[in-house]
Amino acid sequence: MRHFVSLLFVVGCSAGSDSQGMGGDSGSPMVAPTAGSGEGDVLVVPHANGVTFLGLDGATVASHTWTELVGNCASCGAEGSSPDGNGLLLSFTTGGGGGPGGRSGGIARVDLDGNLDFRLDGFAFPHDVIRDPADNSVFVVETLAHQLTWIAGDGGSDAPLRTLGSDNAEFIDNPNGAERLDYNGRTYVVVSHRPASGRITMWDITTPDDPTFVWRFPATGSVGVPHCPILREVDGQWWLLWAHTEGIATNQGSVGLAVTSDPTMAPTYVADLAPGDDVGPFTFLRGVELTADGRLFVTDSGGGGGATGRVIEAGWPDLAPPTTGETGELGNQVFEDLGSTTVHLQVSSPFEAWLWDRFIE
Repeated sequence: MRHFVSLLFVVGCSAGSDSQGMGGDSGSPMVAPTAGSGEGDVLVVPHANGVTFLGLDGATVASHTWTELVGNCASCGAEGSSPDGNGLLLSFTTGGGGGPGGRSGGIARVDLDGNLDFRLDGFAFPHDVIRDPADNSVFVVETLAHQLTWIAGDGGSDAPLRTLGSDNAEFIDNPNGAERLDYNGRTYVVVSHRPASGRITMWDITTPDDPTFVWRFPATGSVGVPHCPILREVDGQWWLLWAHTEGIATNQGSVGLAVTSDPTMAPTYVADLAPGDDVGPFTFLRGVELTADGRLFVTDSGGGGGATGRVIEAGWPDLAPPTTGETGELGNQVFEDLGSTTVHLQVSSPFEAWLWDRFIE
């Protein structure tokens, strides 16, 4: 029997945590996040109409509209979310074009009672917002500003404290997903980049003013529009999983897999998981999550324009790196069957489904 261990110390695009963040009152003191298990029995699913909390049995635990969570938000759409101790960080589109790059969006924090701690608008297509333990700031993945932007963690100002972007040669355009990893006393962030030269990069952000490039995947070439990379430990090996939005063809996605014995070392490609006839092609794959007992959850947003998407469950495959030299670059892939699947949720344009050990009632 294979033994599954959820990633310790993870916060971000598709991972839950027991980390401690800001208190429920906007004036309460800031507390640096602590280690979390990454496990949970509720899937957090942001979507076009709000956020749904889904039990692993497929039953809805709770559901809230965007307006209920963040105030006036009739035109809001789902982007990212991440755990923040006794609260939840959210990023969302707001319509219009007020942000740099022509598409505006906002970020917010809500506590477990649904109280809004802060909301800031005007970001350039914010795909994610994540707490940084170095100084309790939060960083926003601004896709159309082509950078990660750190701001005050209490939401008191949108003035950038620092950025990580194109001033570093390895940080290419269009970051569209991120996950924080605290490992061996250091803090890292794994970032997906979505242009034609799409790739996944890892950065050491332990020292706030000195982010350091660690690795990129694939080593050469590109992948087809990756979203929401995550790292999970299985049998002592660290697995990189990503939503490979155009891993098979335009508007046909797959789940990308690579593996390494140390998450700070570049992983080796293993395979792309493709859906079988029982579930049909993925049209706009946005997220992937792996539970401690080896259940794989995949989020397919169904395309743009408020299309109906779905959260799908499958089993974890028993795979090893290919022996024929495939690298994971687009067109240099190995495809494996995703296996039997179960559709757990159908909502308008879900962006991701990630595990949390709590929810907003």
